[in-house]
Amino acid sequence: MLKVIGSILVIMSTTLVGFYYSRMFSERLKQIRELQYSLNMLESEIIYSASPLIQAMEYVAERSRAPINEFFRVFSEKLYKKEIEGILEGFQSTMMEFKGKLRLEKDEIDTLASFVKSLESSDLEGQKANFNITMKKLEGFEKRAEESMTKNEKLYKYLGVCSGLLVVIILV
Repeated sequence: MLKVIGSILVIMSTTLVGFYYSRMFSERLKQIRELQYSLNMLESEIIYSASPLIQAMEYVAERSRAPINEFFRVFSEKLYKKEIEGILEGFQSTMMEFKGKLRLEKDEIDTLASFVKSLESSDLEGQKANFNITMKKLEGFEKRAEESMTKNEKLYKYLGVCSGLLVVIILV
């Protein structure tokens, strides 16, 4: 009886681990889509409403979902309080704080960093072009994330179950 209960616990725990890792793929896709939505709002606030960057980021933080809204909120607070020397430094320090919450990959972070860097030094037309370039890159990242999710989500779920069964077979 004790072996059966132990076996069930092992299978359940490895299955949960597999489901946890598979959820990371869907979270990444959701975050990329939320980032696209947030950047669209930021673009309309900066380009069409002529809002200052801090105010535009606060607006985006109020209307987007977690953890992207928290990222924009912390980033705008750092800019407002002048805790940092430049926009890029503020982005990098905020990104370090949110490293565990955001499921973005290095390419995506680098794209956002170059986007933020260009916000600091370009005029309105340059910013418009930069928003377009960044959005196209994010669309590509979204497609890759979607392909990765469909390919790997089931794999991690099955891997969790199968590894639990393997452990039970080896131990029994």
